[in-house]
Amino acid sequence: MTFNEGINRASVTIERASDARIRKIALAAFRRINRASPEDRGTFRANWVASIDTIDRSVDLSKTKKDIPESITKATAVITNGAKLGTTVFISNGVPYAGKLEEGYSPQARAGVVAPAVTGTKNAIEEGRL
Repeated sequence: MTFNEGINRASVTIERASDARIRKIALAAFRRINRASPEDRGTFRANWVASIDTIDRSVDLSKTKKDIPESITKATAVITNGAKLGTTVFISNGVPYAGKLEEGYSPQARAGVVAPAVTGTKNAIEEGRL
């Protein structure tokens, strides 16, 4: 193997490892956000979506608890298939009352949803758990 071949091989290995870590962190953040979401009828929790490089502002107010597994599956697929070095992963929820819930309006999430999940994910990264 030549020097250049060795450098190229190392570069590919580093890129793949970086992509895998990005996906792992994004999936962990999504799971934390989804689990922290209050669940009355399930509409809020079922409307979490993941997107790559562009915010998905879609919302479906007819979603209920039964739709939560499908929304998790879709977000997982988006992250698994699209998150990589150089991309931005957006986790969003378009329900009109999302801001109120983030402000602690729900007794199920007095500290909000996203802020504690992001803090938990950040701590897990810093502690080497992600």
